[in-house]
Amino acid sequence: MRISQTLFAAVSIVVSASLLTTACDAPAGAGDTKGPSREASEATFVFAGKRGSTGQAWRSVGPDGSEKLHGETRLMLASGAERQVIEDVTLDARGRIVAAEITATSSTPNEPPVRLRLAPSEGLVRIVSGSTETSFRVPADAPWVYTALPADLPATPIAAWIAKRGADTAPWLRVVSASEARSFLAPLDQVVVRTETGTTVVLGQDAADTDTVFVRDLRLSSGESITRTNGPALVL
Repeated sequence: MRISQTLFAAVSIVVSASLLTTACDAPAGAGDTKGPSREASEATFVFAGKRGSTGQAWRSVGPDGSEKLHGETRLMLASGAERQVIEDVTLDARGRIVAAEITATSSTPNEPPVRLRLAPSEGLVRIVSGSTETSFRVPADAPWVYTALPADLPATPIAAWIAKRGADTAPWLRVVSASEARSFLAPLDQVVVRTETGTTVVLGQDAADTDTVFVRDLRLSSGESITRTNGPALVL
């Protein structure tokens, strides 16, 4: 009886030692079925133009790939007027607009601010100009992009980035024209052109070059252009 107990104890010690060795030799994370999680990141980009236009864009990317964007762009138009555009946009992981609110103000006397609200989940666009509010329905059949708020307002870095992100996952884009209170489907190659250094986005008569980080420069039909003067200012 003592011999059996002794043999059992010896075998237990050997097995325990073997399991301990295996556990120590296993790579970190072995047995964990979850893949590596993506870290959240945040960056700020600064833009400057030849005529004095300026811009700043903030981009936050969540662990799931969704994005929050905030932009403040001050544009000097060919007419001499100054327009300021403030944008707050949320994109899902596919690069599609979840919600967007854009406000445009002008230095022109007696011209009221214009606010554009996009709600793709409701299929609804609202435009508020002074005390007047209008709305129109827009199909959610493709990623939304927006332009022309109002008609003489050029594109912004935020608007160009949204078009680039939407084009990453869909062959068509739904262009929302606020000044015309309508939308239309545009084939991808009419809005986005792939290049060796990134992607060129065409919004109306304006064009922007993007890279994997953000918009590099924006060329406006008025002859003004604004260029990114820095890379990511902050990465968490």
